[in-house]
Amino acid sequence: MPLQKKISDASTRYVTTTFRSLRHWNYRLFFFGQLISLIGTWLQNTALGWLVYSMTHDARTLGIMSFIGSAPILFLSIIAGTVADEYSKRKILIMTQAMSGLLAVALAVALWTDTISIPVIAVINLMLGIVTAFDLPTRQAFVVEMTSKEDVSNAVALNSAVFNAARLIGPALGAIIIASFSVAMCFFLNGISYVAVIIGLLMMRFATSAHPRRKRTTSRMRSMQEGIVYLYRIPNLRALMLLVVTMTLFGWSYTVNLPVVAAKLLNGGASTFGALLSANGVGALIAALTQAAGSGKFDGRKMLFIGIGVFVLSLVGVALVHTLVFTLLCLVGMGWGIITFFITANTTLQRRVPDELRGRVMGIYSLSFAGLFPFGSLLSGFVAHEVGVSNAFLFNAVIVTLISIPVYFFVRKLPRLFGEPTLALAPTIKS
Repeated sequence: MPLQKKISDASTRYVTTTFRSLRHWNYRLFFFGQLISLIGTWLQNTALGWLVYSMTHDARTLGIMSFIGSAPILFLSIIAGTVADEYSKRKILIMTQAMSGLLAVALAVALWTDTISIPVIAVINLMLGIVTAFDLPTRQAFVVEMTSKEDVSNAVALNSAVFNAARLIGPALGAIIIASFSVAMCFFLNGISYVAVIIGLLMMRFATSAHPRRKRTTSRMRSMQEGIVYLYRIPNLRALMLLVVTMTLFGWSYTVNLPVVAAKLLNGGASTFGALLSANGVGALIAALTQAAGSGKFDGRKMLFIGIGVFVLSLVGVALVHTLVFTLLCLVGMGWGIITFFITANTTLQRRVPDELRGRVMGIYSLSFAGLFPFGSLLSGFVAHEVGVSNAFLFNAVIVTLISIPVYFFVRKLPRLFGEPTLALAPTIKS
């Protein structure tokens, strides 16, 4: 067989395997709508981080703003998970996407009318956090309904791929828009980008009886408790959630200090900040595409700890070497490591959880993944302010390492993380 044909056949197999979830009409609509919307989201993230830092020149304020925007997820995500198990996930997402778009436009209007201030940003951030608390677990649980249980691993990885493709494009585009137009334009463009997702959601087709509304037979508190008990009764899932909490508090929080890295460690401006976010996005996108292509083939346990190891080493690299090229390479590694970890964790839960508990379990995951993020951001911002951003990164690397090593030796003795749910694992709540 000619070499050219072998390469062509290999490329075809790779594309078919990596993007196999796109064969589902509903997921295809969601995928491309999210790509447009998430580029807008990263325009806003880039502009907001730079706006807050340029107004205050204070790492603590960055942490506080992140805390305010994410805190509602901590208190509302489990409740939101029970709502997602009871009502139409598509209708919930249409409402959350519409509200997110309106809040983005509100930021643009505040800038255009010279009424912008830190309190105004804080209020809008808080409102967006409330919306996100309902959007996140619903979107996570909606993946199976748009695809199938067989394709959920691939779909989760592709969701991450589209998120990180947007993170690659959005910051670079945001830096250009800020330099050429204004910060407000980033917010406005993000607001109108939500139209793409809403149109996609409205065009989806479902069989009437495919996902009927589930009536709650117990109190909402008891319904929430069922999801918690399910995770608690399975030792390897308890260990997994501990790692998720650790990586959220002491891993993911590095992002809040990237404006400080750009301005102080590298003596750069908005374009440098955009480059850092884009480099981080490159690593994350590579991780997502790798996981999509190898979904169902990789050893989940190994990928969890390989992701943590690469992330920690890259975090230490940023802390110790302050040159632009090396920092960009380390951010690629950080993006790859942390996304590899979180895709593997998410896929593990999605494949193990029974359908009737999916919203609640993903609500707990959202709490651990995003709800605790504000505390990590707050801590990271204050530590960076007191001892410097380099020492803050080293502190986080040490904590992640000290927790991950004993967890690794603990899970080595347990069954593999991947597998289908069984009746024996279903939670039972005594009255």
